[in-house]
Amino acid sequence: MDCYAKRLHNPFSSAVQVVASAQIRALSFNGIDWELQFQCQTPRGIQYARIGLWSARHGFRPYPLDPSIDRDALEIAYPPIVATLETTPVPLPQDDHYEFWLLDETDHYPLALLASCRLPTEMSQARIYPIWKAVSASQLELRNTPEEERRGAPPLSYRLEQNVKDRAGQNPQAKWFLRTPDGAGQWLNAANEVVDKLAAEHFPPLLLRETWRKPAEQDLCDRYLQRLAPRLLGLARLSLADRARVEQMASHYAQEVAAHFHLYPAIADPQRMTALRVEARLRDAVLVAAK
Repeated sequence: MDCYAKRLHNPFSSAVQVVASAQIRALSFNGIDWELQFQCQTPRGIQYARIGLWSARHGFRPYPLDPSIDRDALEIAYPPIVATLETTPVPLPQDDHYEFWLLDETDHYPLALLASCRLPTEMSQARIYPIWKAVSASQLELRNTPEEERRGAPPLSYRLEQNVKDRAGQNPQAKWFLRTPDGAGQWLNAANEVVDKLAAEHFPPLLLRETWRKPAEQDLCDRYLQRLAPRLLGLARLSLADRARVEQMASHYAQEVAAHFHLYPAIADPQRMTALRVEARLRDAVLVAAK
């Protein structure tokens, strides 16, 4: 059984947890509720059909089965994947070490992560435009300041996207890198050959360059990453120092930290994180009492 977590990019939001065998797979965005999908032959080729939901609390809740599903094969494939779900803790390992980075026009170093994959064959199959996307203001509750509202400023996420676009230049370039255990990156060409190497310090740990030329640009980046911090803590590659920094950034969002906590691969400051989870429970209790 193959068990891994795959980061979701452009925009980065979180990682999907995956447990898969040759014919069946389970996907989860929260590590609690899993959608089971079975591989079957359709008029459009081999595809995955959704067969139901599974959770430790509720067990299996089936969907109506697609007529093309081989029920005998499904009965054979189902028990092993459920057994794995019952015994395998989350978060699962993030091993999507092939990364596609948008480059800064000036220094040609990584500016923003566009995509990642687990296998070299996936790189050639990907069709990715060198355009970085932020999580939309509505999805992340990114609010403009009262002053920005007064002057009719566009949403924060849109302005940040424009800043990244400007920094990438008129002819944006992106490259595939294989990240090594020490955090460095090997630049790969179309034949998956190593062309050059970059030190770990050139790869933004929060998947977006954090240093900007103008104060207004810096402010947008800082506000965006702070709002994204509860989800960024799900990244496996963060150093202890970066994790501590992001935990501090996330301290304004106790309820989101509590919701994602079981998906964090490490904790830098257990005392702070415990306090945030207690705060989240108190806030939830107040909301329940107010209803």
